[in-house]
Amino acid sequence: MSSPDDPTTSGRSQGLLLAAGPRHEVDAWVAASIVPVSVVPLQGWVGVVTRGPSRAGAPYEDGGLVSACRALSAKAAPGLGFFEVDGRALVTLHQPGRRRRVRWVVWEPDRGLLRPPGLDLAGPAEIVALAGAAPTVRDELVDLLHETRVRPARMLQAVMATLGLPGTRLVEDPAHADTVPGAVRRQPDPQQVGWFQDAVQDSVRLRRELGVLS
Repeated sequence: MSSPDDPTTSGRSQGLLLAAGPRHEVDAWVAASIVPVSVVPLQGWVGVVTRGPSRAGAPYEDGGLVSACRALSAKAAPGLGFFEVDGRALVTLHQPGRRRRVRWVVWEPDRGLLRPPGLDLAGPAEIVALAGAAPTVRDELVDLLHETRVRPARMLQAVMATLGLPGTRLVEDPAHADTVPGAVRRQPDPQQVGWFQDAVQDSVRLRRELGVLS
């Protein structure tokens, strides 16, 4: 049985985003990333695999978490993300349309499903529909997410298998992306990283001026 403090899981930060949009739109979205990734053609999807820490400074250096929080562009969506971050399994939902807001399933060993404040939670029926699975899969997914005695990566792989999604190995073994035909490594553009850091600094400065931050 694993736990949040298990050295085999704690501290890991990696994952895979499956985008259903056209490859050129996913490539355009990746070009603005601050995280190194591999872009992998998969059956019916384009996979974007996190390949290390972000190029931004603290507190944005966690590549898996930054990738999980970043919403797909409207033209690259819809999509589903599967990330292991700090001993937790994160499933992200990216609906099509203009409302670019990530919705979440957060699961932790020994505790099961969590409801972190401030996050928009995704429902199992929505996940099943976006994955293109049969509606009857919803009950299987609900039962699976009530399991608490597996490692986060195994939970993510089981969710993907239940939904009939490709790329399960990439969740636990990102380097496997290098063996997939057509996979391409993408490094962040330093200009994009600079723009991100400037935007973050400006946001913090504005919040301080408005008295939001002490």
